[in-house]
Amino acid sequence: MTKVVNATELRTNYADISKAVRGGQNVTIITKRGRPDLALIDLDYLEDLIESQDKKFQESLRQAVQEKTYLLEEVFSEPA
Repeated sequence: MTKVVNATELRTNYADISKAVRGGQNVTIITKRGRPDLALIDLDYLEDLIESQDKKFQESLRQAVQEKTYLLEEVFSEPA
């Protein structure tokens, strides 16, 4: 199920919205000035999507999560 919230609602109700996303609501669309701006999705769901699209990117993401490192260059670089 997809839910749409504006940025103000996200700030006000972040705990409830993040709980809903983790609880099975796979995607929440965040709007800014009435237009879709970002998507908030569960990390496991994101990993499933990425895995189905790009095995190299998935491995880089998995390594970054395990190391608690989130450098953009490391996530998008080619594996050694």
